[in-house]
Amino acid sequence: MYSLCLICSALEVDGISAELWEARTAGIHETEDGEHIVLIASFEGHDDRFALLARFARYSPTWQHEEEIDWLQKTRLAWPARETGDRIFLAPPWNDESTPPGRLRVIHNPGLACGTGEHACSQLALIALEERVTTGTRVVDVGTGSGILAIAALRLGAESAIAVDIDEAGLAAAKENFELNALRPVLVAGSADCLSGGCADVTVANMNADVLVSILDELARITRKDGWLILTGFLESEAAAFKTNFPSAKLLANGEWRCVMVRI
Repeated sequence: MYSLCLICSALEVDGISAELWEARTAGIHETEDGEHIVLIASFEGHDDRFALLARFARYSPTWQHEEEIDWLQKTRLAWPARETGDRIFLAPPWNDESTPPGRLRVIHNPGLACGTGEHACSQLALIALEERVTTGTRVVDVGTGSGILAIAALRLGAESAIAVDIDEAGLAAAKENFELNALRPVLVAGSADCLSGGCADVTVANMNADVLVSILDELARITRKDGWLILTGFLESEAAAFKTNFPSAKLLANGEWRCVMVRI
């Protein structure tokens, strides 16, 4: 067994992990080293060593030959179930813990990447959905990634949840996560402009600030009058644009990350 060791910031972990899974790592172990995160990805063979070192050159990569270690088990230990907000219980498929009383189990496979629910913005979006989704609510999740937000909306009582993404890998991950939750997915390949006006009572979008700003009109268009927009994926330093567009919006915070909830 061989391992690729990378040093990065906490903000880079999700993106690098996604690339490592695409590169067919057998497992990822994450540890803290002061202000940095150390990612150790295991690989069964040695043939791709130079390509991997080149691909991740900006993260001070080192390549090592390890003794036989159960990296699958280490990876599973690195992804425990967790409570989010007041009602959600995020659990990987191998977790056999009982769902805590009063919580709703949302199963997700971290190995699919495209959004694991661990990021601060995913947690903010889940908290906002808890507040705005009631029985019969129609939800649209734009930029769904792994589909966690759409799945959580259904668990919270939504009548429907449309998962929209331009990335085929994201939609494939969403489909698998829907199946893990015994739910039938409604997947749309594209963006908000594929949907009819007023089709959502709640529209949620977790993506970077530039993209959000560029599609604000479309996100508002697909949300019915008096419906809600939940927008996250941006830093405190980027929040000014959203405050300008939505001065009455409710702002949620998790560390340096922000989420706005606004009534249309």
